[in-house]
Amino acid sequence: MHTSFLRRTYALLPTLLLIATYSHGASLYRGPYLQMGTPQSMVVVWRTEGMSTPELRYGLAPETLDQVVSGSAITLRVSEDVGAENDVPRLYKEPAESAAKRNPKDHDPSTAPDTYQYEAHVKGLKPGNTYYYAVYDGDTRLAGGDAAHHFKTHPAADSAPDMRIWVLGDSGKGSKEQIMVFDAMNEFTAKSERPLDHFLHVGDMAYDDGTDWEFQKRFFEPYQSTLRNTVCWPAIGNHEGVTSRGISGYGPYFDAYVVPTAGEVGGAASGTEAYYSFDIAGVHFICLDSHDLDRKPDGAMAQWLRADLEQTSAQWLIAFWHHPPYSKGTHDSDAEHREIEMRESFMPILESAGVDLTLTGHSHIYERSMLMDGAYATPTVAEGVILDDGDGNPKGDGAYRKSAGLQPNEGSVSIVAGHGGTTNGRMGTSPVMRSISVEHGSVILDITADSLTGIMVDKYGATQDLFRIVKSGSVSPQPVKDPWQPAHDISLISRHHFNFAEDTPGGVPAYWEVATGNPTGMSVIADEGKSRHLNAVAKATPLIGVFRPNRTQKFQYESYLRFPGPSDESAGLVFGYVDPANYWQLVVDLSTSSLRISQVSEGKERLITEKEVSVVREKWIKIKMVLSNSGNAVSFDDTPTFQFDAGAELSDGHLGFIVSAENTAEFLSFKIREQVP
Repeated sequence: MHTSFLRRTYALLPTLLLIATYSHGASLYRGPYLQMGTPQSMVVVWRTEGMSTPELRYGLAPETLDQVVSGSAITLRVSEDVGAENDVPRLYKEPAESAAKRNPKDHDPSTAPDTYQYEAHVKGLKPGNTYYYAVYDGDTRLAGGDAAHHFKTHPAADSAPDMRIWVLGDSGKGSKEQIMVFDAMNEFTAKSERPLDHFLHVGDMAYDDGTDWEFQKRFFEPYQSTLRNTVCWPAIGNHEGVTSRGISGYGPYFDAYVVPTAGEVGGAASGTEAYYSFDIAGVHFICLDSHDLDRKPDGAMAQWLRADLEQTSAQWLIAFWHHPPYSKGTHDSDAEHREIEMRESFMPILESAGVDLTLTGHSHIYERSMLMDGAYATPTVAEGVILDDGDGNPKGDGAYRKSAGLQPNEGSVSIVAGHGGTTNGRMGTSPVMRSISVEHGSVILDITADSLTGIMVDKYGATQDLFRIVKSGSVSPQPVKDPWQPAHDISLISRHHFNFAEDTPGGVPAYWEVATGNPTGMSVIADEGKSRHLNAVAKATPLIGVFRPNRTQKFQYESYLRFPGPSDESAGLVFGYVDPANYWQLVVDLSTSSLRISQVSEGKERLITEKEVSVVREKWIKIKMVLSNSGNAVSFDDTPTFQFDAGAELSDGHLGFIVSAENTAEFLSFKIREQVP
């Protein structure tokens, strides 16, 4: 009888009677949440732990749920442990090969045992109407039947756009910043008295591995108050891609979402949930898989994209995916192949079809470009590609202007919205960006028939950026000669990698200076003309060199160190450096075979902690230190070595290095990453 329940054809009355007889009183585990809305339909998804008799009831008021969806109108999926017929789709189970390699202490990425997922297809609805709903196990209500559980069908296809969209990226870290960003969005929409209509996620909603547990704890639970009444349209990110595969459409990401594959919401059929398109009123949306599918211009995804664009007659065109074609945040779009390929292969296709806006994440920053077209070169340059170098703000330089409809190569705006909850950072300055912020936040898009307004709302609810695109009449934008360029302020950069490749041998590296000790003791030297490193020579007093532009209290700091001579015995890293009498140090000491942390305060040294280590002279040693809200830790040659408590005494200070008196040390490189949560 258990098997009878699991047949996808269980709409037959005798089978339903058996279900009711043997229902075990299942508990709601996930949802309910909305998927794949259209003008005439909606999909409502929920999960239970244990077997149930699934039913969706809906109507025009919370107290009048007089319509029922049950039986074969509800698609069933089950966890691998549940006994079922072969035609019942299975939820993700970790492959045996991966399971054998996984640390037993890590969360099992598989779907929890005894899980049942229900996807209720509600059809025959009227466009632009609000319906209320509840999900049931037989006659037992699991959720809904109140004002919060509702959905609104899309307006008729020929309606003029009038919508508000929430755009979020790289959010699913489980951090306090994630919740602050969500709360700030809710407060913003409440104050403006304009609720959300739609939700786009540009990937990395479930850190670190896109497991079923991470989806539950870092996406579905935090955002449930929005997901139960707003459809989320997703793009797969690299973290979801750890356990989900676009080529097979298998994994927790694909279990979680129901998206169009056969043109159910407009657009061309893609035949895959990895990439798809949909229409809402006069806006055509395109979602691409930038993570693990072919990104070549003649690949299957690019061919589908061309076919899809050829048949759209929308007023607005918005494309979204994960890896940004333009960014200098925590990722460099001029150095990473996914970003380069999306820029070189897909931006020309989209721009030739008149794309207005591209939305991405991956790089943990907010960046918003000027109106541009044709920026396909590597490295990215602004010359010849900026069509309007103003700020796009109606109250500033004015809105960006384009012709009505979709006209080829009239310019688009690119947004990187990877600032939704994980650690932000910035490693450079992209020349095409008009607004850059390393603050956490999200993006609100308001679209009407002739205007698109984008607002970056930070985690405190403040508007950090506002731009508008207005499309009316006919315009002929031309490249701006000598376009405005964002300032490259080194003090605003929060991720640095110093390998001295661009520094002159014999000179002091850029942005570094001797803070105390031998003023000529720091210089760049070349190894047989191939690579460069920093040589630091201390005389009668210790030599301290610091990276001057930044002061920080929370960071990751990493370096490779070696002792070149037989008398060299003591050197390391400096942090929290305020002045020669106040700083902290992490020192490798060959004389005692130890790694120690100490604080120098008012010129007096106090030992914090010490650990025995094995050091080979003239060999590069890797030292990494993390100071964060969740703890302070040190690793030695990639081996966790100790944790320590800096107490409340550590204030913002500079990072650098220290070489003991009468010693020489060499540093191959330094990596600095600020703002570690």
